[in-house]
Amino acid sequence: MAERLAGYEQYHLFMDKLTEAGVDDYIDLPMIAVMGDTSSGKSSLLSNISLIELPSADVLTTRCPIMLKMHYSKQKSASVKISWKDEPFFKEDFPERAIEETNWESITNAINAAQAHIIKMSGKDVARDIVSVDIRGPHCEDLTLIDLPGIVRTTGKNESATLAEDIQGLMNDYLKNPRCVILAVMPCNVDFHNSQIMADALRVDPSTERTIPVLTKPDLIDKGGERAVKELLLGSKTHSFDCGFHMVKGRGQEALDKKQSIEDGLTVEDSYFKNTEPWRGVEDKNLLGTKNLRIKLAALQMKLIQSSFMSIVSELKSQRDESLELLDSLGAIPSTLSDKKALFRGIKEEIWSGMGSQTLDGRICSLHNDTEMRPSARFLDASAHYQTTLSKSKLANISEVVVGRKAIAYAEDKLTYGVPGNIIQYSDNVYIENPGGNVKQLRAYDIKSTRSDPAWISELIKQNRPYKLPIFINTYVFEAIVADLIEREWKTPTMDLLDCTSKLMEAAAEAFIKELKEVSPFHHLQTYLITKAVEVVDALTRETKSRLMEFVAREKVPYTQNHYLFENVCKLRSQRLMDEVTQALPKDEGRDVNLNPKTLRSTIKNIFQRNQERSVDDHMAEEMQHALNAYGKVALKRFIDTVPMICVEVMQNFANKLNHILSDISDDEIERFVTAPSNTVAKMNKLRRKADALEKGIVALGELY
Repeated sequence: MAERLAGYEQYHLFMDKLTEAGVDDYIDLPMIAVMGDTSSGKSSLLSNISLIELPSADVLTTRCPIMLKMHYSKQKSASVKISWKDEPFFKEDFPERAIEETNWESITNAINAAQAHIIKMSGKDVARDIVSVDIRGPHCEDLTLIDLPGIVRTTGKNESATLAEDIQGLMNDYLKNPRCVILAVMPCNVDFHNSQIMADALRVDPSTERTIPVLTKPDLIDKGGERAVKELLLGSKTHSFDCGFHMVKGRGQEALDKKQSIEDGLTVEDSYFKNTEPWRGVEDKNLLGTKNLRIKLAALQMKLIQSSFMSIVSELKSQRDESLELLDSLGAIPSTLSDKKALFRGIKEEIWSGMGSQTLDGRICSLHNDTEMRPSARFLDASAHYQTTLSKSKLANISEVVVGRKAIAYAEDKLTYGVPGNIIQYSDNVYIENPGGNVKQLRAYDIKSTRSDPAWISELIKQNRPYKLPIFINTYVFEAIVADLIEREWKTPTMDLLDCTSKLMEAAAEAFIKELKEVSPFHHLQTYLITKAVEVVDALTRETKSRLMEFVAREKVPYTQNHYLFENVCKLRSQRLMDEVTQALPKDEGRDVNLNPKTLRSTIKNIFQRNQERSVDDHMAEEMQHALNAYGKVALKRFIDTVPMICVEVMQNFANKLNHILSDISDDEIERFVTAPSNTVAKMNKLRRKADALEKGIVALGELY
């Protein structure tokens, strides 16, 4: 690229275009800023460099930055305009003023007018907005300088009490730019160590890589002090500055009063350094005079531009892309009612179509490493937990031997009763530990010969015996046991699953709405949509709860046509006797077993005799336990299938119900809700300005090729 830039002029023009576009608000651009105390000779120095008369008086004359953009040209011309920096951006425009060689003297009035306009529009004594002065002529080097307001320590009449702080704040904006060369102007008759600008420069540039101290007014040095100033100029008295010191002599007040021209002043300056001691004895003449400083600064600026060019180009593109992404994430802000209605319809449609895939169907566009489960998966987890909870309940395990529930074990031709303190199942055996016992007290029982003790059922039968012949199972007791166990063990987990489903739906809807970039700029709309979503979930939850309550109430009245129940009851009626007989027979351990018919008959007779000796209540309790055991399995299946199917309707019906409610929104509500907060609008405008400025910079980059 460098080979295609004729004489580096295009580099310079490119940086000027970046500044004009406002890129310097976002990217540190190479620049040379002239700073110093009021009346330090800053304006005279810049006048000599640019050959234009800058405002100069015995009061603060520079109220805002003045950017002098100088370019070599055979013809002499100039223009003055304003580059607005501070918000608001609806300030009255200042028409660009063109100056030709024939009216060159009017440039001072044009700069004054631009400054006055900035101060009027900003309402401040000092502003960030820039007076941009484009100067072309045969005397110009390709050089851009920025003149900043002079440092003040006290304020005068009718001046802001914060004037000194405002100026310091403006200077800090430029001082902190690591690509800004500080042209620190200080009079020769001021002690270097007491200079405010040198203190500020060394604070941000302790290595003195980007500071050039410029000594002015050498003709005002007290007699005898020239030697100390010369040592300072040659760098033998203080810090070693990479770019060295420089000395210039501007026109004094007497010369200004006599209307001495800038050109004549430069001639006087040249003669002064050639003929005045000790300056005539300085070997390095490049340290003296405005012309040499002009050449030095132009070369330095080009070096700065070249060294930072590629990184600036990279920052232009990356910050532009970042701004556009942030802007895109904030969504669009419609202005008319029709546009707002169209946006709302789109949002409504996206909620209707998107909620199903995001929350229920589990459809995904891409895999990601996010560990957060989708609502559909979380609902399945909750349903599985519901199934596990019910499966461990008493109604689902009436005959099971569990810790804390009375049990009966048959071994060695006798029955053992007790309450297990611990149960360990291994192979075909179950090891039962008595409460308060230890491992040594564990005893092995054949798992088929161990069952829950139905004594609690027998007690209920006795307590609720009718006056009729008590040899039949009391169906009322059976129904009461089923109803009680469903109420105590299954109703709460059922309602918990509904509550979990509702919370999942609420959270999913809120998250989905908050992630819609079209909604993000409109806080009131977001709140409205989330509120309506919660209302829909609440309504669906109430409806579903009513259905679940009906289902639970219906299930409390036992009923089924499931053949499993009847088959299982028949099986259980004979299973206990069969298990006891099997347990009483000798074990077949891979060898022939000789059975004594007499012994076998005696064993079987004893088992049946023991069964016949049981009371009618015991028989009825065991029969009811069989019925409860079989019915519990049937009822469990109905619950773990039906309840999740009812609960999931909250998720299934949500999108349609919310869509129906949102369809009833009025135009007034849309007008009110689809209005972005002022801070969001301001943020978007700020991002848009940044993106536009950086885009202009990229366009200017393309013009280099």
